[in-house]
Amino acid sequence: MADLISEHGDKANVRPRQSPARIMLAGASGNFVEWFDFTLYGFSAVVIAATFFPTGSGSSGLLATFAIYGVAFVARPAGAVVFGRIGDRLGRRTALSVSVLLMGAATAAIGLLPSWSAIGIAAPILLMVCRLAQGFSAGGEYTGAMTFSVEHAPPGRRALWAGLVGSSTMLGATGATLTIVVFQSVAGDAFAAGGWRWTFVFGGLLSLVGLFLRLGVDETPVFTELAADRTTRPPSLGGLLRGYWRMMLVLFCYFGVLGVVTHMFLGYMPTYLGQAGGISSTTSLTIITGLTLLAAVLAPVFGSWGDRIGRRPLVRAGSVAAVVLTVPAYFLIGTQSLVAIVFAMLALLVVVALLGAGSMAVLEMLPADVRFSGMALPYNVAYAVFAGTAPLVSQALVDVSGSLLAPAFYATALALIGLPVIFRAIPETRGSDLRTGVTAS
Repeated sequence: MADLISEHGDKANVRPRQSPARIMLAGASGNFVEWFDFTLYGFSAVVIAATFFPTGSGSSGLLATFAIYGVAFVARPAGAVVFGRIGDRLGRRTALSVSVLLMGAATAAIGLLPSWSAIGIAAPILLMVCRLAQGFSAGGEYTGAMTFSVEHAPPGRRALWAGLVGSSTMLGATGATLTIVVFQSVAGDAFAAGGWRWTFVFGGLLSLVGLFLRLGVDETPVFTELAADRTTRPPSLGGLLRGYWRMMLVLFCYFGVLGVVTHMFLGYMPTYLGQAGGISSTTSLTIITGLTLLAAVLAPVFGSWGDRIGRRPLVRAGSVAAVVLTVPAYFLIGTQSLVAIVFAMLALLVVVALLGAGSMAVLEMLPADVRFSGMALPYNVAYAVFAGTAPLVSQALVDVSGSLLAPAFYATALALIGLPVIFRAIPETRGSDLRTGVTAS
């Protein structure tokens, strides 16, 4: 079809509203909202524990708060199935529009929930329900945004566009930290007393911006061509699992490692910096904000490299860095030297950024008719098992062992287990056909 874009250089008949900037904003906006909302929860763990659990619960309340953080990830595989099927059958844009609206509604609801002192045990139960809704909606967001953006990308720029979606992840985290810092500065002591709630209401309203942007662009050319071919229908869930189980197992291993290092950095690190680094919450948020901004710059840089040298060198470098750098970085944080802490956080950031660049390769492994579902399912199962539990397991390991290095050893062990799979089973996909997933010889 002459009006479709492909990696092989077909020309596009693009309408004015389909400028590259608008397409990229539409794809990345929901991912920004997802990570804004999830980071808000991780960075607000202390005040959430004090609000939704009994006064004086101490570390048990914090552990319960991290447990509810992980609960959201339990719902993600179900969201992956539902939104993946919508994305492969009805279109990428349709799935992404519904998911961002549900995410925003659940986030705003957290800011409006009554506290433990008002309704007792019902407070953490309702909090858990909201987190389940967040997790369900997030089940199709990241992989859907990647699919949507890459299938719109011009020839030779697919990894760069994927990197820009990766930037929205870190920009969402940055936006959350800046929002907390601003609200803390304005509200003062009132922030812990209830001012934190407005950050969640604000996060919910951001979803409406994402919905507006997504409704303003067309479906991807790759899916449009696929939908026009009446002889091609996406396989059932059982057919997907039977036909692509080896590939999905590889993706599970990759996303397991990526999820642990990412959510230990974003979800657990604000708490860990106070415990092991001995620095204030404000200083911790300032450091992480600066680093996430740097990560937002690194993502498209690594994406551009991926278009030039290939995807595999980046994901391999990230997997090795996860094994080699994690324990030394946590050791440096324990020195409580501000310079050492910043250096350690930079090392962890590089690990996250390099591994994140590998998502381009695993997306291109799959043919178009199963791309959304085939990537969303292993991604979200891995995140439910490893990423969502990372803050809880990390804090539990510290409490049980008494060692502040226990989380680092945990992450390193998982990275070491995943290293052979990542090295041997993820192929070089630069130049592959997005419709078939086949790499040109």
